[in-house]
Order: sequence, then C-alpha cells, then structure tokens
Amino acid sequence: MSENTRKEILFLPFKASAWNSMEPAWKAAMADPDWDVYVIPIPWYYRNIDGSLRDMQYEAEAFPDSVTITDYNSYDFEHRRPDVILIHNPYDDCNLTTSVHPFFYSKNLKLLTEKLVYTPYFVQDDIEPDDMRSIYNMKYYVSAPGVVHADKVLVQSEKMRTAYIDYLTQFAGEDTKQVWEEKILVSPFQE
Repeated sequence: MSENTRKEILFLPFKASAWNSMEPAWKAAMADPDWDVYVIPIPWYYRNIDGSLRDMQYEAEAFPDSVTITDYNSYDFEHRRPDVILIHNPYDDCNLTTSVHPFFYSKNLKLLTEKLVYTPYFVQDDIEPDDMRSIYNMKYYVSAPGVVHADKVLVQSEKMRTAYIDYLTQFAGEDTKQVWEEKILVSPFQE
C-alpha cells in the first residue's frame, strides 16, 4: 500500500481491567502492515448522586508494557478522522455510577470516524430464547447509546448475535430488523 492509503484505527479503552476485550482485535490490527494503530485510554469518572462527574480516573499506566499508549490529549481527533474507532463502553451519559469523559461519548465519536465499532467489555453466558431474566437484563446494555450509534457491534457468539438482534428489533420496531442484522456481527477476534 502506498503511504497515502494507509488506514488508522483507534482503540479507546476506559478501564485497563477490560483491555482483554479489545486485545484480540488490537493484535490483529498490529499484525496488519497497512494499519496505523493507536491505543488511547480515555478518562472516566465516578458520578455524584446528582449525576455530576467527580474523581477522574485515567488508567494509562495500568496497561501491559507491550501496548504502546498514546495520551488522549496529544491525538487530534477532529483533524485526523481515523478510519475506525473501537470502543467498549456503550453507556455515554446513561450510567448512573460512572461515565467516560463526555468528549468520548459514542454520539460524538461517530462524528469523528468513518466506522465506529463497539465490542462489549464483558463476556457472559449465551442467552437462550426462553431465558427471560437474561432477556430482561439486556435493557441495561443492549439498547445503550454505544450499541445504537455504532456502525458495527462485535459480539461473542451467534447465539448472542441472535439475542441482540431480537432484543433490538423488539426495542426499535420490526422494520429495523435488517439494520440490526447488518450491524451486529460475531467478532472474528476470538481468542
């Protein structure tokens, strides 16, 4: 590839303890010579009872030594417009106890990239169609802003993909099913 056709991908983890959810995709990107890869840990906050932000957390020092970190203040998001941004926090301003810095809400990141990709930072048991408790709990993470705003959502299995599609179709209407079928994918980056 010529220099002007290189692609740029950003990994925006917020908690070092959840890096393992991004690491397989990062390894694949690092192995591809056509990609410029950046890992940019983003600040997050605990929330006060009134919803205001307090106690900024920034965990860049907690990542493995094998991961080259770029400080979020030194990357020009607006002018660089990376080809892909991968996130693992879907909540934007909807989490009552924590929040990433508002600049990094999915609704804002979507405006700064060609493709916003979300992958959950947790692994859970596959959801069976008759598991009403798990289906009920999906409302806390499947209809979150990061899932809705993402261009692609990478989940752990075909059963989880089906559960996401079914839940989101019920949430947003039957006429949206094809949107979810195209957006929700089984992650090719399984370890």
